[in-house]
Amino acid sequence: MERGTMPMSKNKKILLMLAKGGATQSDIAAALHVSKRDVSAGAKVMRECGLTFDAVSSMDADAVDDMFFAKEERRPNDAYLRPDMAALVERKKMSRKLPVKLFWLEYCERAAAEGKLAYAYQTFCEMFADAAGKMGATRHFSHEPGAKCFIDWAGDVAHLTDKLLGTRTKVYVLVVTLPFSDKFWAEGFCDMRQKSWQEGQIHAFEEFGGVPRMWVPDNAATATDRAAAPRVTLVNREYERFAEHYGAAVLPARVRRPRDKSVAESCVDLVERWIIGPSGEMTFYTIDEFNEFCAEKVAWLNSRPFSAKDGSRDSVFEEERMHLMPLPAERYEMCEWRSAKVAPDYHVTVDYMHYSVDHSLIGEQVDVKLTSSSVAVMHGGAVVAVHPRLHGRKGQYSTNVEHMPENHAALDDPWSPGGSRRGRGASAPRPHRRSSASSPAARSSSSRSSPAATSSGCRRRTRRRCSSALVPS
Repeated sequence: MERGTMPMSKNKKILLMLAKGGATQSDIAAALHVSKRDVSAGAKVMRECGLTFDAVSSMDADAVDDMFFAKEERRPNDAYLRPDMAALVERKKMSRKLPVKLFWLEYCERAAAEGKLAYAYQTFCEMFADAAGKMGATRHFSHEPGAKCFIDWAGDVAHLTDKLLGTRTKVYVLVVTLPFSDKFWAEGFCDMRQKSWQEGQIHAFEEFGGVPRMWVPDNAATATDRAAAPRVTLVNREYERFAEHYGAAVLPARVRRPRDKSVAESCVDLVERWIIGPSGEMTFYTIDEFNEFCAEKVAWLNSRPFSAKDGSRDSVFEEERMHLMPLPAERYEMCEWRSAKVAPDYHVTVDYMHYSVDHSLIGEQVDVKLTSSSVAVMHGGAVVAVHPRLHGRKGQYSTNVEHMPENHAALDDPWSPGGSRRGRGASAPRPHRRSSASSPAARSSSSRSSPAATSSGCRRRTRRRCSSALVPS
């Protein structure tokens, strides 16, 4: 077809091939991917109007459609029972295993019960297809710059290879997409846990140089609360804290509604075809090697020009960059949350370590935020104590003197090595009991004992003296 000419309609193609001759109606239907009924209708028009090849060629495509193939709407016949196609389409969406023929059989039974005629199965299928097409209409979403981002795991996985054993380990790829510019970030992880989920988003926002106002994650367990009520999607507490640090809102995508995030699905498909697919023909021994390859491909895909519009993802992102929220002053630190009860010694115990809080909170339930370097104790949403995190030997204490009652603060630190026994009510070392061997008769008897007994007694006395020397005064 020459550039600049309008595309030819299907109906005009049918008439041209019929006027040209040399092909059966079945061949024309197969060549144009149309039904034999349409070809037969075109042949009837050719016979009734006596059209030639030149006459058809000179006609406009719209004129052909209007003159010969105008579709008249079927008037409902009261003798036939009208099926509720909208309800049937919804049933099909809920359970795609339900066959249309089952709907037709139910419709026939209902028509017979009401004393009306039923449409033939072929007509019923056509009516069902028309209703499904109208109800499945799509709409183009207009995205605001910097308004949202889509977050999802790729369906396909890459692999790492063990150098010694040759075994393969799965690599899961996280994709973060900005729908306005289509710019995306992809990174591989060895698992799909909460730490990997949040770490990938931290790297994406740092790569973008800003944070979108709304996050639309997939319904993964790392983003939503699976224990919530049915048909209710809630954000889990850990991911909610992560979003609060960046000042963003989280709105999980609807379950089984891929059209809600079509931009994300297209970017995930792009990652699977251009990154995960080619990686299967390569060998990676570490996750850093894979991510280096992944970053190179992501940069190339973002800089590649669009095929259907001007510019590239990077060039359009320059317009979007200024609309992103700034990154927070401090990078989000991965943390764990525990719940603990304040003991009578005004300490909470976490991972076998003890951290003090104000003595007025004895018996209260508190939340403990654990990071790699610090421990923060919260009560009623406010931070009541912060300690450096203890590592190493179990049972260590971190005590702030300001948390003690006045009578405790006046004493030495009850948790110090020198005062720990006094603080715990330990008693002084007990004196050695005098045995019967201290009497003169015993001593004389002892002097007459055998050399073996004498050496055994010396060993026992030596052990007692050593034990006494180890007990501090």
